[in-house]
Amino acid sequence: MRRRSLGITAAWALWLALGGAGCEDQRFVIGLLAPGQGGGGGAPERPRFEAPTAMTELNSSEREEDPTLTDDLLEIYFMSDREGNRDIWTSRRAAVGSPWDPPHAVENINLAESIEDTPCVSGDGLRIWFYSTREPEGTWLAERASRDDPWGTPAHVDALAVEGATVMGAHVDPPGLHVVAGVTPADAETYLAIASRERPEDDWSALTPLAGLDGPGDEGGPFLFDDGKQILFRASRAGGGDLFWAWRASAEAAFEEAAPLEEPVNLPGERDTDPHLSPDGSVLYFASTRTSVADLYEARRAAP
Repeated sequence: MRRRSLGITAAWALWLALGGAGCEDQRFVIGLLAPGQGGGGGAPERPRFEAPTAMTELNSSEREEDPTLTDDLLEIYFMSDREGNRDIWTSRRAAVGSPWDPPHAVENINLAESIEDTPCVSGDGLRIWFYSTREPEGTWLAERASRDDPWGTPAHVDALAVEGATVMGAHVDPPGLHVVAGVTPADAETYLAIASRERPEDDWSALTPLAGLDGPGDEGGPFLFDDGKQILFRASRAGGGDLFWAWRASAEAAFEEAAPLEEPVNLPGERDTDPHLSPDGSVLYFASTRTSVADLYEARRAAP
C-alpha cells in the first residue's frame, strides 16, 4: 500500500471534526494529529485495533451480522436469523458500557414472507435504510418522528436500483450526501458503487462503480467516512473475507490501494465483515465467524 509521510514523531492521535456517529451527521479522520500538534497533510495511518470481544447480550446460536448504531451508541440495529429468517433486530442500553437490553425484532419493518438485511441507521436514529426481498427487491427507507415512536411504513428507494443486479448493504455517509452499496450483477462478483446528491433532501444520482477498490474477489459491507476520503469494507481477496481500509485525497479521486486491517481483527480463514465505527473512531463494531457462526464483536482502538 502506498503511504505518504506525515513528517512527525508525535504520538498517533485522532481528530474529530464534528460530533456524532451512525450513518450521517459526523466526520471521522483516523490517524491524523490532533489540532495543535503540528505536522502536515497526507494520508492517515491505517487504523489498528485491539483484540475484539463478543457482544454476548446480542448474539445467539444463529447468525448475527451488519451492526449499525446511533450517534450516542445507545441504540443498535443488526441482522439476525435466530427465528429462521433474516430479519432486522434492535436493542438499547442505558449508557455506553452498560449491558444491552434483550434484543427484539424491529416492528413495522420485517415481513414474514421476505428477507430484511443490511440495516443502516442515521446518527439521530430517525431514518433507517435496509435491504428487503419484498417487491420491489432492493433498498428501502423507513422514518420516524422520534426515537420513542414506531417506524413508519418503509418506501423503496428507486434511485438506488441497478437493472439486472442486486443492491445490498447501502451505507449513507455522515453528511448524508453519499451512499455506497454492494452491487451484484447476474453471474458476476459484487463490487462497490457510489451515488451522490447535493443536499440530503435531494434524490440520489445513479450508482456508479467506486474507483480504486475493485480487486480480485468481491467487495461489500462499506462504511464511508471522513467526507468520503476514507472507507472500511469487506473483501474476499485472501480467503473467506477480511476487513479492508482505503484512503483517497478527495471525494472525487480514486482510492489508493486498499490494505487489510491487521490481526487480531482479521483472522486467517474466517469471515470478518460489516464494519461500523464509533463517533470518535475509538471502537470498531463488526461481524465475524471466529466462533463458527457469525456473531457481533467490538474492538478498541490500539494505542500507538
